[in-house]
Amino acid sequence: MKKTQKTKNNKDLDYYLNLPWTYTIETETHEGSSYYIIRVNELPGICTDAERLDKGMQEIKGLIACAVEIYQEKGEPVPEPVNRELYKGKILYRTDSERHYLIARTAQMMHKSISKTLDILIDKGLENRKVI
Repeated sequence: MKKTQKTKNNKDLDYYLNLPWTYTIETETHEGSSYYIIRVNELPGICTDAERLDKGMQEIKGLIACAVEIYQEKGEPVPEPVNRELYKGKILYRTDSERHYLIARTAQMMHKSISKTLDILIDKGLENRKVI
């Protein structure tokens, strides 16, 4: 498929390549050498590894292009990154009374609001993930 070819939704490959994809980047060591593993969060199975991050990011762009072409050839919608501007920080969260009580007690012991305590607890749960 050529870069300028458009799909029925009028989106060409350049459109997809310029989307704000997010990545999970991990470092691994094998036989004394370190390397990066880079995954595209929105495209399951699309990942690469490289000894240098800049080289890995170049490779992942090519893999994104291949994935987009495969989705288009199959006539399937291409998953797109979520628009961060749509998220203003308001989340309605329902839980049971016991968990609510435990969170409130934890917040009290930390001298924080329940909202700030939830942020801290969520941050701890997410700290092993690096998403850019």
